[in-house]
Amino acid sequence: MNIYTTMNYLMATTIVFTISIIGLLITTTTTTTTINPVQAESGKGADIFKVIMTIFDVDKSKGDLIAVVTVNNGEASKVKMFESEAFPSLSTNLSSPAPSTVNPPTDTGIIEYVVTFPNVTVNSGAEYKACVVTTKDLDLICKTGHNSPASRPEFTDISLAEMATRGTSGNADTVESASGGEEEDSVP
Repeated sequence: MNIYTTMNYLMATTIVFTISIIGLLITTTTTTTTINPVQAESGKGADIFKVIMTIFDVDKSKGDLIAVVTVNNGEASKVKMFESEAFPSLSTNLSSPAPSTVNPPTDTGIIEYVVTFPNVTVNSGAEYKACVVTTKDLDLICKTGHNSPASRPEFTDISLAEMATRGTSGNADTVESASGGEEEDSVP
């Protein structure tokens, strides 16, 4: 082999190697971008983080209620007070479509609180916390959730009956007393 043949061979090999590396980088970048897109509610336009909190077993004996929802480790919060006397009891006609409770007590009500956080960016997987405080006993019950990557509201159901049974709830993440201590609920 002469020197020109060797040089042509090395140059052709270098060109093929460079093109292969560039193709591999393009493929990797494209795959990573399509598999792991950044998904967060931006808080702008129709892309607003929303939590729908449903509070069950509302009655006058617990006093008025204070609902609190926080996102981004307390960076943004929404608070609303509800008068328990303002919410009528559920219908005793159980043949009609009932809310998501089975045989609900006839002397309790349901509150649905829709919370929106405009101008707040909440990343996918970010934690939010929904709490309810009764004004009579200052009992606090909280549930923690995570923002799903889907573009939809998050749902949280809280039953005030969980306050009376504390350790028997299957849905509550934590139940907190007014003194701030936490008790982990056992999930059967």
